[in-house]
Amino acid sequence: MEGNNSTKTKLIKAGIKLFSQYGYAATSTRMIASEAEVNLSAIAFHYSNKERLYVACLEYMLEKVKGYYAASYMEIEGTFKQDAMTPQKAYEFLEKLIDLQIEVAFAPQYKTTLALIYWENNGPGDMRPLSAAAFDRQERVMAELIQTVAPVSQSQAIIASRHINGSIISFGEHRGFIEDLIPKPLEGESVPLWIREEIKGNCLAIVQRLMKPELFPPYPAQ
Repeated sequence: MEGNNSTKTKLIKAGIKLFSQYGYAATSTRMIASEAEVNLSAIAFHYSNKERLYVACLEYMLEKVKGYYAASYMEIEGTFKQDAMTPQKAYEFLEKLIDLQIEVAFAPQYKTTLALIYWENNGPGDMRPLSAAAFDRQERVMAELIQTVAPVSQSQAIIASRHINGSIISFGEHRGFIEDLIPKPLEGESVPLWIREEIKGNCLAIVQRLMKPELFPPYPAQ
């Protein structure tokens, strides 16, 4: 993003704030211009229209999220590429990815990002692939790890990955439903430890179940 005082930066910050609070349809260009303290014509000059500004806001936030996962992805994909992945390493990576996902769902700095992604479903129809692209890699990498630790098909691994990731992210998207139940983290904690361990344990239980094929019926071969 350009300098903090540039008009484009002000519009992005204002757009992120308002789109995450009210959604695409309920946020007007006049509201954004007022929040950014710029002329209404600045939106047309820099972004042509509200839809393109919305895309710019979403892309900015999603790049921040992808940057958060980048180091872990590189380590995991590098281990696969070197043919050095073992079931034990894969399980440890799964634990790490689940921790990262819990961080995104509950840490205050990602609250606006998740709100934007939630509202994206009510935005222009062709916007939805943006957030899908951001989380597709997370689901794909996790599915590959699941197949390393469990004797399951690609379809089973992908469904399990979606189950795990979707359940965690839904906590962040619908945080208001449980806000009163979440205590403030202790000093040095971004997420209360008991919440992290409860969710992580439930997610790993999905993986552990897949590691015992006798517990579920066979699926058609791919």
